[in-house]
Amino acid sequence: MILKTLIVDDEVELRKSVMSILKNSMTDVTFEISEAANGLQAVEMVKKDSWDLVLMDVRMPELDGLEALKQIKEHDPRIFVVIMTAHSNLNDAVVAIKEGAYDYVEKPVSADKLTAIVKKSIEATEMITELSASNPIFDDDIESEIVGRNTKMKEVYNLIYKLCKVDTTVLIRGENGTGKELVAKAIHFNSPRKSGTFVAINCGAIPENLMESELFGHEKGAFTGAIERKIGKFQLANNGTLFLDEIGELKPEMQVKLLRALQEKKFTPVGSNREVKTNARIIAATNRNLEKMMEDQDFREDLFYRLNVMPIFLPPLRERQDDIPELAKSFLQKFSKTHGKLIDVIEQDCLDLMRKYRWPGNIRELENVVERAYIIESSHKMTIQSLPENIKNLQSSASVNDSKTVPSAPTMSADGALDFEIFKEQAEKEFIINALKANKGKINQTVAQANIPKNTLLRKIRKYNINVKDFS
Repeated sequence: MILKTLIVDDEVELRKSVMSILKNSMTDVTFEISEAANGLQAVEMVKKDSWDLVLMDVRMPELDGLEALKQIKEHDPRIFVVIMTAHSNLNDAVVAIKEGAYDYVEKPVSADKLTAIVKKSIEATEMITELSASNPIFDDDIESEIVGRNTKMKEVYNLIYKLCKVDTTVLIRGENGTGKELVAKAIHFNSPRKSGTFVAINCGAIPENLMESELFGHEKGAFTGAIERKIGKFQLANNGTLFLDEIGELKPEMQVKLLRALQEKKFTPVGSNREVKTNARIIAATNRNLEKMMEDQDFREDLFYRLNVMPIFLPPLRERQDDIPELAKSFLQKFSKTHGKLIDVIEQDCLDLMRKYRWPGNIRELENVVERAYIIESSHKMTIQSLPENIKNLQSSASVNDSKTVPSAPTMSADGALDFEIFKEQAEKEFIINALKANKGKINQTVAQANIPKNTLLRKIRKYNINVKDFS
């Protein structure tokens, strides 16, 4: 890995010392190092070129480190800035962290401390780079236009930068496989809470009768099977981040208890009389339509507005087809690095076919497909032959749109009046039947070809009593 690094200090010997530490202590990283003698030089150099890491003193002539930090982050929030300061000036480090510095190191600079901080910054850089592939956008209206590859990468980092500086609750929305947990981790590990614990819980995977215990913990003997005291996720995430995945699966009773914990910043473990304080930051995620759930009274409005302080919508991969080549190549690089076999080319006809596919499993499915191809291929190229059958079939299968039909005349209700709902249901049923026919009853292939979520397709099949085996 190459890390373009700028060392900023008015003392030449300190710059040379830091340079020596980086080059001798981290042999697995190639540092391209430049130097600046003050904050003014640093800002000018940052504006002329791109940088990964800036190591900068606070007390310098012409422009001090704190003001230089502000200007650097305003120009490019992606740059990781580590402040170097004397022990007597640690208040400067605290201010710098609030202004967006990644971390600080005391002078004289310890090799172990500096190396540990740089390694963490590299991990955070990789996480944000991977997150940028998910390309989240902020928008109160989840139906708004999706921003795709033509959005500059800097805008993605700007969004992450904003979330890392604030401590508000975040609600991440998007289909399965779009990278919601990755977004949550990127926010946590690039914020002042990065030294705290990141705790994740899937609200849809925990039995209803155990959810309260999972979140808030319990005392020994609180219920049958509670043979010892248990610390809950809220307490484990204290000073860190609690990621509540699939928040839409929480039952109403638990929604009330969660809301209280969010409002009062405290909770009571099951079977206990004591209240426990928490300052865990909450990041929630869901693939469900919470607005519809509120209409149906399945999700509390007060909890929704408590969670929806800073909403993010992750677009599905099918709406970002231009991202597929870059994503696929990044996954190949990942597997090549892990397993030692180099595959660095994807043939154009293979990429063209991958762009046509609808990717119902989004980025997660793409990664699985690339990993499968990586295992199968014996050369340094990824070809069509290594793709799964459901993608290869796109070469010869007819378009669903060519085969679907719509009722030629609107359907009447029993009393002879036009009825839009009946017409809509008939059209919907015919569309699903034609889609299943075109794909020989294969559910996953139908999902991909017909651009319909799998859960929706299965629900409609049950609703209209369609026998999938009829089309096999």
